[in-house]
Amino acid sequence: MKKIIPSCIALLLLLGHQSTSAQPGGTMYRTGQKVEAWNIAWYKATVLEVGTGDKAGYIKVHYDDYSSASDQYLKESSIRSPKNVAATNGVSGPRVGRYTIRSYGGNGRNPIILGYFDLRNGAYQYYNAGIELIGTGKYQYDAVNQKILWLSGGLREYSTAAAFEITRDGKTHNITLLYGTYASNSIDSK
Repeated sequence: MKKIIPSCIALLLLLGHQSTSAQPGGTMYRTGQKVEAWNIAWYKATVLEVGTGDKAGYIKVHYDDYSSASDQYLKESSIRSPKNVAATNGVSGPRVGRYTIRSYGGNGRNPIILGYFDLRNGAYQYYNAGIELIGTGKYQYDAVNQKILWLSGGLREYSTAAAFEITRDGKTHNITLLYGTYASNSIDSK
């Protein structure tokens, strides 16, 4: 014979179960959680603090691979769960083709085109904004960390590794080079 839970206890159990998905203040994020944070581009980050009081609705993050001087509070709408690019899109790295290098500088609008590069299965050609060849190099994709490793050439000047992500349902491949500088390859005009 099945036991029947009185309706008021069942309701309390149901409400208690539903509230476990959100943290205090109604946020779904918790301290120590790995996230992506928007600051000109999406960066991997870790939640340091969930804002309360006058900081309610804000999340304090630490950008992975950057110093604590970059830690900041962001609106919760500027935070998202990390995407597993390879698993969700069946992609084994950045697509071959031309990437446009843009910098948003300090204002976050009106990007400046700095140059281009063409990826070709482990090798790249690097061009200035006038599309004049200025160098070549080698790269490798690190699928575990979702990063491009610049092994040689001019792109290594930006950094030895660059974050890689896919946006717009696979239409755009983005490579974050340094701070507000990123390169993108889109299969449409947007």
